[in-house]
Amino acid sequence: MAKSAPAVSFSSILDTPSSDIERPKPMPVGTYDCLVQGQPRFDKSSKKQTPFVEFTLKLQSAHDDVDEDTLKDLGGLKDKTIKNTYYLTETAAWRLKDFLDHCDAGDEEMTLSQRIAETPGKQVTITIGQETSDDGTAIFARVKGTAAVE
Repeated sequence: MAKSAPAVSFSSILDTPSSDIERPKPMPVGTYDCLVQGQPRFDKSSKKQTPFVEFTLKLQSAHDDVDEDTLKDLGGLKDKTIKNTYYLTETAAWRLKDFLDHCDAGDEEMTLSQRIAETPGKQVTITIGQETSDDGTAIFARVKGTAAVE
């Protein structure tokens, strides 16, 4: 039986001196192979209340276009995940369909809901880019595109 990562207790986080807490650095830009982890989350955006589906992608391996030194400084890929969000609107549904195609989740005769249910454990290749926060104080990693794993 595989060991799971130890759970972090809230009290240990709250007992950490504030001076020891740093903003996490974003994953380096580039291409990664991932595994869809668990069931996606369905919710609504806070600003416009637009419904969305959010997938958690566990990073498995980095391609040659990822800066190895930066990745090493971040501790490698162990336990690294990234969220991948798709808005559920008529004009954006094609993006979700492409993602499901790239995951090889179900087939085109199935509904999007049925195909979404097929995603846990599927592999997909992603391209990570970086974006600056609206206020310009932080940089975040974002999924910029997906492709089928080759």
